[in-house]
Amino acid sequence: MEKRIYRIVLALMLMLPTIAATAQERLYIEEWSFTPGGETDYFTIALENGAHKDYTAFQFDLVLPAGLEIAYYESNEGLKPDIGKAESGSVFQRRNDHNVACEVHSGFIRVICMSLTNMTFNKTTGNLIDVYVTPSPYLKPGDIEIKLLNVKFGRVTEEYGFKADELTLTGLTAEATSTLNIKVSSANKYSTAVLPFDVETIPTGLEVYSCNSTSGESLVLTKQNSMAAYTPYILHAPNGYSGTLSGDVDESRYSESVTDGYLSGTVVATEVSGGEGHYVMQNKGDGPMFYKVTDTAFSIPAGKCWLTLPAELQGSVSFRLDGTTGIEEITEPGENSNAIYDLQGRRVESPAKGMYIINGKKVFIK
Repeated sequence: MEKRIYRIVLALMLMLPTIAATAQERLYIEEWSFTPGGETDYFTIALENGAHKDYTAFQFDLVLPAGLEIAYYESNEGLKPDIGKAESGSVFQRRNDHNVACEVHSGFIRVICMSLTNMTFNKTTGNLIDVYVTPSPYLKPGDIEIKLLNVKFGRVTEEYGFKADELTLTGLTAEATSTLNIKVSSANKYSTAVLPFDVETIPTGLEVYSCNSTSGESLVLTKQNSMAAYTPYILHAPNGYSGTLSGDVDESRYSESVTDGYLSGTVVATEVSGGEGHYVMQNKGDGPMFYKVTDTAFSIPAGKCWLTLPAELQGSVSFRLDGTTGIEEITEPGENSNAIYDLQGRRVESPAKGMYIINGKKVFIK
């Protein structure tokens, strides 16, 4: 399939007339396969116009499934992909001489195509647009469905064409092999992860822990020698780690949200709310800790994890990662709250001269 990047011109919002559906028209997607975790690619939406009507414009709302993420391209011809640069209208390649514009909303993208000179773009069958996407490592293997909502085709000056409230387009598939990058910064030394495939051997320099038991006021981390698919883990890399993992994905085990012990994880971007015993890993200057989610919901990226604690284990604002032995509760300041910790979060009974944390504050002991 030939792939070219064309210069895209933004168009004004088009108000197409509301008209009755014509059964002879059909929108479809050219068959294509994506590799989860692979490079940015595109799929093509095309029109089969059996009614042979001369349309000059169309619009629809494009809804992508979880794991297929819109990729932003520069609008100049021949440039390499520039992922994450959200310039309106830069997610499509036009397949005709018309102007294409889009509005990116939460959960869908509104696509508008029109000719400022009322030029027809299709009489029988032809490709309309290419949609640039990046397949997530967590894209579910198998058939992919694309939803089109509020579909309208017509002319600016005449009231004929076709419309549909909702269409489901097939023809895309996701392969069963996934690749993802794992990174633990040398500054934080800790991270979390959910994988879509099994890993039998943990890479050198990386340690993996589950969290499903307690000891006193601490949550116990249990070291693992392998990683199971769709299972949440805490990662530890004393010197930092960056590497690529690959594996075969079992579609029957796919799950968007997972829980194991006190750890929960997700393979799609989600939010966790306050008041439900959720704690998320952050580094606010004193090293990575699990901070309690309060009134404001916290966004969790795909492939990351958080703590979910029952009421009897909730209490403090944060839990400090203590070496690789556990996650220790940081007690609320109070009259008798004089426990001393070093800067790595380890409790110290007989401190020597140096900087320590007492009652949540840094204190220098002479």
